[in-house]
Amino acid sequence: MPVFIPPMPEYKSKGLPPTIIDAEKKIRDILTKADCNGDGCLSKEELKKAFKEFGSKMPAWRASRFLRKADTNHDGVLTMEELDIIVDYALARWYKFKK
Repeated sequence: MPVFIPPMPEYKSKGLPPTIIDAEKKIRDILTKADCNGDGCLSKEELKKAFKEFGSKMPAWRASRFLRKADTNHDGVLTMEELDIIVDYALARWYKFKK
């Protein structure tokens, strides 16, 4: 029996890319580029840079808050494994990406 799969809705608010997959890729690209020293971890300053790129109105506050919430091993930086939390958050907030 055939199964009906509804078409993907078009997202037109706040600059969200047309598909969630594209949005997640863009978020991960921004987070990877924010890793200035290339150590595979994001410090508070690097997180601040990423949230600024997401279009956050308070990137320093977001960076501090995320470091406290998402840093599961409490080493003061976010590893790439811990970044899934930020990706989920950015997708849920429909951040407007800078062009």
